Amino acid sequence: MNSYSLMIVVLLLCSNVGHAMDCYKCDYGACLFPSVTSCQFGQVCMTQTASTSSLPLVSDLVTLRRKDCLSILACGSEASDTYLGVTVKATRTCCYSNLCNSAIKTSMSAVTSVALLVALCFTKLF
Repeated sequence: MNSYSLMIVVLLLCSNVGHAMDCYKCDYGACLFPSVTSCQFGQVCMTQTASTSSLPLVSDLVTLRRKDCLSILACGSEASDTYLGVTVKATRTCCYSNLCNSAIKTSMSAVTSVALLVALCFTKLF
């Protein structure tokens, strides 16, 4: 069982039953003013990034993002397709807390994440 699967299991066990996760939602090219949506059970926040991997000079300039809820089973998936000789690659990344798919990137070490999850579990027990 890898660390992501373990973290997902712990998050699901510690979460309140019936509480939906809130995520930002926007379509490609319209993420300046995203709306907030409530995910269904088994869904988490997702950011999908699409870029033209076959055109390296352009890929940094033409990177589109989409935010929404996604089934936890589809997290980390990649897809690519070719249109008129240009390969477009889409990558989905997930996060597991309310409104975590914002434009601001934050990072946390694995040790800090586990310590935080354990603390949250204990506060719900006592």
